[in-house]
Amino acid sequence: MNELLELEFKGRRTEYAANPLQYPFQRGDLAIVTTDRGQDLGKVSYVGIRTGDNPGEKIGLMVLRKAKNVDVEKLNVNRDREAEAKRLARDEIIRHGLDMKLVDVELQWDGRKMTFYFTAEGRVDFRDLVRELATKFRTRIDLRQIGARDETKKISGYGVCGRPLCCATFLTEFKPITTQMPRDQFLPLNPSKLSGVCGRLKCCLRYELDIYRDFQRECPKIGHPIKDDDKGMGEVDKLDVVREQIQVRYGNGATDRYTKEQFVEMTTWRPQMPKNECICTCGKKAPSAESQLPMKAAEPMQQSGDDISRGNRITLRGEGGFRVDFEDDADESVDISTDVSVSIDPTSKRKKRRKKKRSGDNSTQVASGEAPQAMTPQQVRSTPQQQPKPQQPRPQQQAQSPQRQQPQQTEETNGDSPQQPRKKRRRGGRRKHGGGSEGSGQGSSPSSDDGGED
Repeated sequence: MNELLELEFKGRRTEYAANPLQYPFQRGDLAIVTTDRGQDLGKVSYVGIRTGDNPGEKIGLMVLRKAKNVDVEKLNVNRDREAEAKRLARDEIIRHGLDMKLVDVELQWDGRKMTFYFTAEGRVDFRDLVRELATKFRTRIDLRQIGARDETKKISGYGVCGRPLCCATFLTEFKPITTQMPRDQFLPLNPSKLSGVCGRLKCCLRYELDIYRDFQRECPKIGHPIKDDDKGMGEVDKLDVVREQIQVRYGNGATDRYTKEQFVEMTTWRPQMPKNECICTCGKKAPSAESQLPMKAAEPMQQSGDDISRGNRITLRGEGGFRVDFEDDADESVDISTDVSVSIDPTSKRKKRRKKKRSGDNSTQVASGEAPQAMTPQQVRSTPQQQPKPQQPRPQQQAQSPQRQQPQQTEETNGDSPQQPRKKRRRGGRRKHGGGSEGSGQGSSPSSDDGGED
């Protein structure tokens, strides 16, 4: 129900407090809460958690009970003591010669702690001041340095708009304000007009920032060049966020205003278009490629299967596109051009490509060093139909292989001089001359013996 309450203390200081006993509180009620050092009295500013706030897992305050009339009277007495403490603290600051400005004094409801808020340009050594204040007020003294915005929030005042300051009325936290925010809202960079009472950039510069940025994201940037056939060159002069219009100014001084939808429809502008690329106002955008196709070209695609089988002929072109010839003499042929080119090779080229591929396979066998061998009928019978691929022989085996293959080669030469085997080459290495010479010298003697026996 009312598990969490937002309480407001002096100087618009707000904190969340837990309500474990589920007391029925309303906005404006006074409540007594426990703190890390005693008890304090605050006013309920909101029941529950505000949208976007994150109180965290650890909440330091806890509601004890509702405040009574006696508690309110004690609070008024504390306000009188705070005014007296503020006057005495200023005198001590002047006596110690400290470069600091005292802003406000807050006394806890039970009187156990007194907090002094001050502003300073740099770091201040106030240890002697704390001792003097502790001996006078006989309580715990806490000095806190705050910024210019927190000072204005505690003092309050009126802005240039004539209303009370936002930080002193409804703002619960200060969000960062940068100089890019007034640029995005097309405001002049005048410090006197952009600064608030605190001397910093106004907090209201963030209120309408998202609306301006969303509109600029969907529109061209100011200064983007535009070319019109009738009015000449121009540029985007102004973006009216309130009316949601785009103003264009041409070189002859003429100005035109368009809505966001009209500008997108009448020009070639697109989101994320580079600024150096010129926008063309051609009345309307150029029609798409599908709309430029003739109507007769689309008819064959929509016909049924019976109509297609009449004999209409479609011819593809290598440079891109195709031609449609209708069977009926009344219908003229249609030429359709596309950006996609089709590579069509004649039959002769395909045959040549196959021959090159076959010759390449034969050349790889010769390059591997395996000479064609003629096998005897007995060897053909003994060899199996499918054999696993032989492993690459070692250098010693390569030198001995011609001796075993040479007798078969000499039988076909009919006693002529034996054929010299090719020298093998190792991959990635040099040729081996020793293996070939040894094989050729030893292969002549077995050939003559075999020839004599036959």
